[in-house]
Amino acid sequence: MLDDIEYTEKLVKDNDYTISQVRTGKGYEDSVNFNSRITRTFNFLAAQVTTQTRDITYQGGGYKSGGSSGVAATVTIQNFDEFQSKAEIRLMHEELVKLGGRPPAIDEVLGDDDKKTIRLPAPGGRKVAP
Repeated sequence: MLDDIEYTEKLVKDNDYTISQVRTGKGYEDSVNFNSRITRTFNFLAAQVTTQTRDITYQGGGYKSGGSSGVAATVTIQNFDEFQSKAEIRLMHEELVKLGGRPPAIDEVLGDDDKKTIRLPAPGGRKVAP
């Protein structure tokens, strides 16, 4: 039943240092509607990924029973240093830059803790000390 859900995916630039990967799915079977969304938000200033999931199921029951529905939602937050592999973080950094974002340099974000200094981008693209 859930194998028939069609998924779409898009990347959204939230601001200069944040990008969201949004995956949505919709399906219908035996009068049951399915709607799901997974959003992974990469914040390169906070060095965190927030994952939000939302699943909605609805079955219409007509005027006698009124139908039924269910909603499930979760939110998890991970620091970049908790990831086993940094490949996904690097990929999302590249995608944010392609979309016109100006996040801190990836080496500054993923560098050693004692070497890490994240600088805010200045309006003209210059880096300013924190």
